[in-house]
Amino acid sequence: LTRIRSELEVDLADPDHADLVSTHRSVLEEAAALQRLVEDLLHLARSDAAAAEPHRQPVDLDDIVLKVAAGVRAEERVVVVTAAVTAVQVLADGPQLTRALTNLAENAARHAASRVEFSAALEAGWAVVTVADDGPGIPAAERERIFDRFARLDDARQRDRGGSGLGLAIARDIAERHGGTLILDATTSAGARFVLTLPDSSG
Repeated sequence: LTRIRSELEVDLADPDHADLVSTHRSVLEEAAALQRLVEDLLHLARSDAAAAEPHRQPVDLDDIVLKVAAGVRAEERVVVVTAAVTAVQVLADGPQLTRALTNLAENAARHAASRVEFSAALEAGWAVVTVADDGPGIPAAERERIFDRFARLDDARQRDRGGSGLGLAIARDIAERHGGTLILDATTSAGARFVLTLPDSSG
């Protein structure tokens, strides 16, 4: 809000030199970020009030993963790999799963040096989705704290650009409400690899 107000005040103070297109573009980006933040806060408020229970129906999880991956690919900042995405169906709330996977994908894209990889497979009665990046990784001591609301890290992975500190908390909340889990793979030696597990459609 401060940035939006400042940009508008500068243009109004000197309208003859204002770059309205640039200001409009910047304010639109800030407004979109605020909208996402408000939506995140509303989700958490509903979750706390036990009003965010998923509406389960058969969902092709691989289709959601590929759609989310396509959104990252469209930004043309990193290489996106989806070769390991295979057909998986779950009983789930499609919009909620899309939100969870979008949060994971946006997190990976923000921190990746050059590459984000997605996978989806059925393993021993569980649907398993991974989202991995080749960024700076997360210190072992912070691997659980990153799922806290408004978590902010002090290392290079957090001194980035634009995270609200709510995305991973919401993604884990959605996973758990579906009877699943969301963890950070502790065996990864470089970057970060998030693993989302959900009961498959026969579970």
